[in-house]
Amino acid sequence: MVTAEPPPAGSDLAEPELSSSRLVKHASRPVGVIVAVTALGLVITCLVTWASWLLENRNESHLLRLQTEQAGEVLTAATPDTETPLSTAVQIASVSGGNEREVSRYLTPYVGPGKAFAYASLWQMTGTGLRQLATVGASFDFASRVQERSLVANAVRGAGLVVNKIFRGGRERLGFALAMPGAARSFAVYAEHAIPVNRRASVASNSAFSDLNYAIYIGRSEIRANLLTTSFTNLPPTGPNAKVTVPLGNTVLTLVASPRGQLGGTLPARLPWILGILGIALSLAMAWTAERLVRRRRSAEHDASEIRRLYSELGALFGEQRTIAETLQRALLPRETPDIAGVEAAVRYVPGAKGMEIGGDWYSVIPIDDGHFGFVVGDVSGRGLSAATVMAGLRFTIRTYFLEGYSPSAILAKCSKQIHVLDDGHFATVLVGVADTSRAEITLANAGHFNPLVIDGEQSSFIDTVVGVPLGVSGGSYESVTVELAPGATLLAFTDGLVEHRGESLDVGLKRLEEVTRGADCPLDQLLTNVIADLTDSGSEDDVAMLGLRWTM
Repeated sequence: MVTAEPPPAGSDLAEPELSSSRLVKHASRPVGVIVAVTALGLVITCLVTWASWLLENRNESHLLRLQTEQAGEVLTAATPDTETPLSTAVQIASVSGGNEREVSRYLTPYVGPGKAFAYASLWQMTGTGLRQLATVGASFDFASRVQERSLVANAVRGAGLVVNKIFRGGRERLGFALAMPGAARSFAVYAEHAIPVNRRASVASNSAFSDLNYAIYIGRSEIRANLLTTSFTNLPPTGPNAKVTVPLGNTVLTLVASPRGQLGGTLPARLPWILGILGIALSLAMAWTAERLVRRRRSAEHDASEIRRLYSELGALFGEQRTIAETLQRALLPRETPDIAGVEAAVRYVPGAKGMEIGGDWYSVIPIDDGHFGFVVGDVSGRGLSAATVMAGLRFTIRTYFLEGYSPSAILAKCSKQIHVLDDGHFATVLVGVADTSRAEITLANAGHFNPLVIDGEQSSFIDTVVGVPLGVSGGSYESVTVELAPGATLLAFTDGLVEHRGESLDVGLKRLEEVTRGADCPLDQLLTNVIADLTDSGSEDDVAMLGLRWTM
């Protein structure tokens, strides 16, 4: 419950009496006071709404840039799938002295409809020029012998991968030629990759492009002739977009991406409207309150009970604002905990009793595949919209890295580059884990967070992780620790509001948590309820986020 503070000494509300001249002066200008209060409230509302809009746009731009860079990394990681088969074929030719059968046998699995290449050929450099030794697949007379020989010759001169787009009869293909330095320089391999006629590409829901519309061009120019594939309906794209380039042999791939929706979720996009509406409502409420106060000044009604009633009304307004802040905070957290075979999961979030600002505590459980899931509990320093923005960005980014298969330590290392306390004004402590449900193993990495507690029968102890520096603090590295849990064991991860109390040592709070959970024999959801009841009180200023996992197999 948020209560209003008593009026400061010397303020108009604290004065029990008003002189006749002041009373007449205030009585003659009630409309002016109401207009001034309303105008002030509207000005503040406009400023807060504008700041929220700027922060939301900045966050969306940051998330778009981050996702586009991640998609670029996926393209970079896919480049060896094209170059490696060609490089290996050249090496086989070099070692075997140009054995056509060996090279063809190696390239055959890579050539054909729906495979990496539609056509491939082996060439030998002789003293008089280039000679084709073998072909794999049907070329359909796509590239002329002159085009093919020219691409191979360029590869020989450059001693590397040469890529070029080939046009023929309204169709298009990518041509690749590769020659290796040293002994392998006597041979080269040429291959063609088919480009869809309509250049359209679908987007898988679990891919790095799932939240993006994209277009991929060969070269740096974003012209129609250079387009390889796209998910856009119309080009060029309108609205915000980001661009990265990925090296590919003697050229580059240019990736242009635009968001398919709100990358940070619908709530941040609606937040300026919510703040604007609430600000207008609060301004009208303040104007109404001011009008009531002016009327009481004009009529000299300074009854103490009336003043207390007015402050009670103001307290109710602040209480409503606090409820709204709590609602926004909970909306940023996962709406439900996913079902995981063999593991029972339960969560709790308890807002602190101080202030009306959004906090930065959060938790997440992310299914990865049938046998693994990830989880995270974190706490962004400070409070307010900026802390919630950092929290939302970290939650989204960590979820993305989980789905891309990164380890906990790698996730923290990548996230440490996303924020910096000097730029964002915040740092974050984060505990990241990946669980193997069949083996009851968990792998943990820790960025300045509390170690999780394991409850196994009558035993209760903290897992000893390698604690790195919080995210946002330079100079840190992170290590993963893997532990095996016994059947029926319970893991509790939490934020500082659960164990930190003013005037009390942190060790005392951690010891108390061990004591209240030792030998606990109750459902997991009830266990979290009991822990919250035993370790927190209504006056606690810090938010509390808890995640409980119990192995049932």
